[in-house]
Amino acid sequence: MKAVDLTPAEVKVLEQRRSALGAIDCSIEQKNKLITGIRDYKGSEYGMSQYGSYQVLSVHGSSTLPAELEGTFTEARHIIRTIDNLITEGKLIESK
Repeated sequence: MKAVDLTPAEVKVLEQRRSALGAIDCSIEQKNKLITGIRDYKGSEYGMSQYGSYQVLSVHGSSTLPAELEGTFTEARHIIRTIDNLITEGKLIESK
């Protein structure tokens, strides 16, 4: 990879971009604080949002959520059933 010399204008644009990304990270952190009652089920963390729906926050051993666990759920049992199905299908590894 070649070293690239940036002009002062390009440096300023990059700094603004980093600042914007920092604001996005802060926004995500604040949004996650709105989720309460975080629980763990077989290595998957989920909680209730301020609107009464459930959301999966993280899955053990994976940096991303499986497509089946993205979005919101009306009841926690739907999350639990989906996690059990994913473990049965071998798409998710149960934590010990």
